[in-house]
Amino acid sequence: MSKCIEDLQNADTLKKRTKRLKIGVLVTIIIIIFGTIGVLKYKSNRASTDNYLSLNTIISTFDKGGLILKEDKLKSPEDFALNEIKPAIFNIGDRKDTLLIYIFKSFLERDEILRQTDKFNNPFSIEQIPFKAKNALIVYIPYELPKTEEEYAPINKLISSISSTVFKQLNDGKEKVYKGESANWEGTFTFKYYEYWLQDEKAIHYDSYSWTFPEIKYKMPDINAVGPITFEYKAGSESGKSTGIMLNEDGHADLGSGGGTGPIPRENEEVSFTIKWEDKEEHIVLKPQ
Repeated sequence: MSKCIEDLQNADTLKKRTKRLKIGVLVTIIIIIFGTIGVLKYKSNRASTDNYLSLNTIISTFDKGGLILKEDKLKSPEDFALNEIKPAIFNIGDRKDTLLIYIFKSFLERDEILRQTDKFNNPFSIEQIPFKAKNALIVYIPYELPKTEEEYAPINKLISSISSTVFKQLNDGKEKVYKGESANWEGTFTFKYYEYWLQDEKAIHYDSYSWTFPEIKYKMPDINAVGPITFEYKAGSESGKSTGIMLNEDGHADLGSGGGTGPIPRENEEVSFTIKWEDKEEHIVLKPQ
């Protein structure tokens, strides 16, 4: 009889535990749902407040970065219109170069209009250099095209200043650095990126861009004995490969850089290098700093 009572008590306890488990799962699901809604609302609120740039904001930001914009009243905005979107036109400081600033309703409108035109779509052109910043498009146009390295140097410095201001201040750019080493090599991977969200009546939209800068350095003294190198890297879902690389006199290898709209590596994702030379091969797992 006592055995039956014990079995009934165990059964009743199991039912209570099962019921509690179901309630716990339900509560967890509700928390996840509300958490997700909270994240979306947060991103939506950020989209409506942080991700729109006004002309005055851009002018003020350039001014704080030492790039003083002066309105150019000699040029007609109609001559530079993109689907009836007319830019504000400026000179930079005392230079005769031109800076166009287009303000769109959102990056969706900007990208759609750019798809409909053949303007500003040559990434290798120095005649017109575009910079995307949230809902804006900023275009630098040199007054004269450089013919020598000496003429190009000040233009390159100005382009770098514009690029830095757009990336850091206007696009709220971020940087991640990963480092690691193996027996013979040191590795560094620098990842620069921006990302933001925009909500309209249909959905939440996402925009991003990133640049990657892998670096390796040979640790041993016999630098001249190291022949052509094959280098591979993997960062999240992104990967790359270079062959025939030679070291400079300091033991560094010029691996170049890359850029695109691919996925952004997250905190739990590792970066790995594979280096092959002669009949040797080493792997490096790089950790965020």
